[in-house]
Amino acid sequence: MPFNFGALEPEFSSLKGSDFVIIPVPYDLTTSYISGSRRGPLAIIDASTHVELYDEELKIEPYRRGIHTLSMVEPATQSPAAMVDRVSQVCEGVLVDKKTPILIGGEHSLSVGMVRALSSKYKDLSVLQFDAHADLRDIYEGSPYNHACVGRRISELCPLTQVGIRSLSSGEAVFLRDSDIKTITASDVLHSGVPSEITTDLTDDVYITIDLDVFDPSVMPAVGTPEPGGLFWYDLLNIIKKVVYSRRIVGFDVVELSPVPGLIAPDFTAAKLIYRIIGYLAQNEF
Repeated sequence: MPFNFGALEPEFSSLKGSDFVIIPVPYDLTTSYISGSRRGPLAIIDASTHVELYDEELKIEPYRRGIHTLSMVEPATQSPAAMVDRVSQVCEGVLVDKKTPILIGGEHSLSVGMVRALSSKYKDLSVLQFDAHADLRDIYEGSPYNHACVGRRISELCPLTQVGIRSLSSGEAVFLRDSDIKTITASDVLHSGVPSEITTDLTDDVYITIDLDVFDPSVMPAVGTPEPGGLFWYDLLNIIKKVVYSRRIVGFDVVELSPVPGLIAPDFTAAKLIYRIIGYLAQNEF
């Protein structure tokens, strides 16, 4: 069995013949609670080899658009900033090849590198962040590229909308009040369905970043910083569908899976989520 995302044969996994490129990054240097997200990419790819390639919701086989899996991106040990630079360079290479980049983390700080590369190509880029945490600290544990700073760094590059937030510091709350960032809490979604204002500030070109702790821990217990009261599977998918069908998605990531030995459901959930989003992006081509 080929070891790539989806266990795809060369016809559907070569770089030349693929529309989508998986960028696996096993890195969790700045993790501040439970480490282990460096093992996330391998666990997700392994689980993906058991995902049915026919999508029962979309009635298509998204893999036929081609999904190429890069080799694991070697972590930069010099500093978190160096790792962000490395991810940005890898993403730039994918964009040169005119493919849609999909990052699998690893910790959330990696998303800054993706957004940096994409914002250079798409001048009207905005970011939709699914997360339990606002991640708006300017510096945390001595680094501006800590996983707790990813929202702040992204907001310096392009407009940012956050969904699922249910944890932030008082300093982040003050910053948020004076910023242009739109933040929609998990309770807003759970009580109101898909709020229409989610798409209000999104531009035509959107990057989606998904920290898996946006899910309720009953759905996704395998994360480093779980928070009670999160979104459920169809809550998240309904929002993503609304965005995909009204904007152009130029890339996305799924980060912060911290695999739990003997508990494979979270790994499979992450793999299925990635494949479902690929399906949404591919759907109009069938």
